[in-house]
Parts: sequence; C-alpha cells; structure tokens
Amino acid sequence: MYVEKEDVVKQPVEVVYRLVRDELSKLVPYIPNAEKIETVNYERTSETRVEILNHWFAKADVPSILKSFVKPEFFQWKDHAIWKDDQFCVDFRIESFVANNLYDLSGTNYFTSIGDDKTEIKLTFNFEIYPERLPGVPKFLGKRIKPAVEQLIKRMLTPNLTSLAKGLNEYFAANPPAKKPAAKKASGKKSATGKASAKKPAAKKQPAKKKKSTSKK
Repeated sequence: MYVEKEDVVKQPVEVVYRLVRDELSKLVPYIPNAEKIETVNYERTSETRVEILNHWFAKADVPSILKSFVKPEFFQWKDHAIWKDDQFCVDFRIESFVANNLYDLSGTNYFTSIGDDKTEIKLTFNFEIYPERLPGVPKFLGKRIKPAVEQLIKRMLTPNLTSLAKGLNEYFAANPPAKKPAAKKASGKKSATGKASAKKPAAKKQPAKKKKSTSKK
C-alpha cells in the first residue's frame, strides 16, 4: 500500500522542521494514539545529516479475538530516521518491537516553504503488513485472525503518520512561537502631554558685528 498526503502548517519551514526533528515528543498530546515518544539516539553524522532513533508507545482498542495474542510490545515501534538538513526532508523506517518482519513501513517526508509563514508537508510511504507473522498465533487460527491483525496495525500506525500536520497546527495554536520584535521607528522625544514633539532645528548663528573704529584724529 502506497500513501501520499499533503498538508499545510501555518509556520515557517525552519520552525516546523526543527520541531519535528529535535522535539517530536512535544507533539504527543496532538497525535492520535500516541502515549509517549522517547529519543534513544541522536547523532549528527555530517554538517547536513542527522540520524535519530525514536521509540514510540501507542494505544488502541484490541478486538476480543486478539486479546490472547497481543502483548504490550505490539503497541511499540522503533522509528529510524535520517534527516537531510540541506533538503528539508527525512527518510524513515518503522520496525515493530514484537517482530521486525511483522510489517514493512518506510518512506520520505518533505518540508517545503510556500511563504514566510507557511510550510507544506508531503508524506510519502509504503506500508505492507504480514499478520501471519504475529508471534504466538497457532497455525489453525492464522487465517481466521489475519484480517483483525491487519486492521489493528493500520489503526495503530497510519493516523500517527497522516495526522502530523494537523497535530502541528494544534500545537502551534497552543504554543505560538515568539515573534521577532519589529524594528523601532525614529521618533521625537515625548512632551509632557505624552505626544511626540518634533525636534526644533538649531538656530542659525548670526555673524558678529564689526566694531566701529574709535581712534582720534
């Protein structure tokens, strides 16, 4: 399954990009299903590359048919990411804690400036699920529970990816970045009435008068 989605965030691209790269955990209250995000490794490998490993902890309602097989680790995954600062994009790969071959999920997210205060986020990823690889499921139940496992994985992971822009807009609405102070305009000094008074031009100096000669004849 290939997914491509474009959304707009009402903030400059530098602000949006750095927040998602360096402070992703701040978005947890605004991301569906997310309970916690932990940064396990952060390494700048070059001037324009950063490699990050985040651990995600999620929540979802488990169908009764799966409750015997789904463990807490099922709702956790490893997010391997390579951030390319010179291109404002990130390549990512998601790996399950339960079994590293339970699903294949990888893609690239692009951050593009479309104005001084707007960023377009384009999400692109491929997603393939292999429900039969869920550990602990007897073979005779494999076919029966396969659709339920597939739907549960989709409900757990997909919203966390496709709702990024929505979560960012909600975050910035609740935590607006500090604006740069506007340049001060030159003005005259305030008078006692509080109004700005124009500066009076300096009076021109009058040329000194020549003294009359008082010498006697």
